[in-house]
Amino acid sequence: MNTLKRRARKETKPVPQIYSEAYRSTSTSLEAAGQFPTCKKVKVAMYRSQAKRFPPLLATRQQMEIPVQWRVTKSGRTLL
Repeated sequence: MNTLKRRARKETKPVPQIYSEAYRSTSTSLEAAGQFPTCKKVKVAMYRSQAKRFPPLLATRQQMEIPVQWRVTKSGRTLL
């Protein structure tokens, strides 16, 4: 499960695709396939792990701070 969460956090692939690839690579026998967790059980953990790549949403526009390099036009004038 930790491997799936790590892959969900680092890769840009959709969670179901990551799960399918991992399942196909480990399910060489019926016994191994039976011990692999179902997608339904791991998808919430994988989506949470994937969400850690992005900053949290701000509650208001006033909390947003635009870096200086984005507040200056090409001619050098202040935009905001």
